[in-house]
Amino acid sequence: MLFDKDNQWRFTTIARRRLETTEFEGEEALIAQAMDLHPELDPIWELAELSATPQEVNGTVVNPFIHTALHVLIEKQLEEKSPPEVVDTLRGLSEQGVDRHEAVHAIASVYAELYFTSFRRGNSFEETSYVELLKQLGASPT
Repeated sequence: MLFDKDNQWRFTTIARRRLETTEFEGEEALIAQAMDLHPELDPIWELAELSATPQEVNGTVVNPFIHTALHVLIEKQLEEKSPPEVVDTLRGLSEQGVDRHEAVHAIASVYAELYFTSFRRGNSFEETSYVELLKQLGASPT
């Protein structure tokens, strides 16, 4: 699972390795790229396990691990075109003038809200609900 302790450790290890190399492959490359998009989080990765706790960054409270993991998750969905609506949503947001990074944030927000609400209630993730919310998010304003 993307949000588990093993991945927390993996993310902090990748953050340290980024200081020495840019050579990453597969999912590690996606993680490093997501970290590159958020240099403001770099000092927090040095906190190891604490990087998975909410931190104030530039006046906003963010969980660096969850934020980065969501970036990776959405990038994987886009790469795999699964669900296909994620690609349509990105395209729709781009056509509305939203830059790619902010569009990924918007999609990740939809995913996170649904995922964590389901998790807290002990329910499984509802892909159908996710797809419907994506369609709403990417729809052109009328």
